[in-house]
Amino acid sequence: MIRRAMLVSALVVAGLTATALPAQAFPEGPFMVVYAYFSDAAKTQLIGQTWNAGCGSAGSWGSTAGYRTVYFTAC
Repeated sequence: MIRRAMLVSALVVAGLTATALPAQAFPEGPFMVVYAYFSDAAKTQLIGQTWNAGCGSAGSWGSTAGYRTVYFTAC
């Protein structure tokens, strides 16, 4: 029973590793990190954003609660 559980665990880990998405590189030079907040899981209605940039600007607008997505963009 324990061997079977270990085998299943190993196969699940191997499957997840094989199907992982490739990592995305950060933009060159100074970049801005933007957090976008959406009202629903489908991310159809943007309700707010916050941003912090290595080039000196920072700010926010709207609501900072809900479903969050992170974006990186060059300054």
